[in-house]
Amino acid sequence: MRGQVMAMARADFFTGIALILLSLYVIIESWRMPRLEHLKVHPLSVPGVVTAFVGMVLLLFGIILVIRSIRRGGHRLKINHEGFRRLFNHSGNQRLLLTAILTMGYSIFLIGTLPYWLATGLFILVFILLFEWERGLNGVQRRRGLISAVLIAILSSAAITLVFERLFLVSLP
Repeated sequence: MRGQVMAMARADFFTGIALILLSLYVIIESWRMPRLEHLKVHPLSVPGVVTAFVGMVLLLFGIILVIRSIRRGGHRLKINHEGFRRLFNHSGNQRLLLTAILTMGYSIFLIGTLPYWLATGLFILVFILLFEWERGLNGVQRRRGLISAVLIAILSSAAITLVFERLFLVSLP
């Protein structure tokens, strides 16, 4: 039982640090968003206000998580080869790592290189195909699944692009 508590405290420590880093990035990028003064919009309706608020809440929760973890000894790192092997042999962690790689690839290589709607559509399509594709399907089921994934990617990408550009007034790359 004590081992599980320590493992959870250590996981909370890493998660808290990740939340703090992510929230700081979100807050900084929210601050850098256009203010739209030339459109005479209300200061609370400019792009970045909601994301900055979410970033501040994430920062608060990340700090709380790190403090709780330190109180339980989660900051004492006991990293070894066997621990890494167990960490990456767990299928949930493999999926998490693949999600992180896909998301970073999307934000680093696709955004800014391709139009936003296309980059987002490709990301959604690849994500669906990697995580929802079932093995052992016959030809008809495969085609139906592929068509479904393509339709979801197109509709989602169009909806996301329209909401950000028209509703939130965010100029997308």
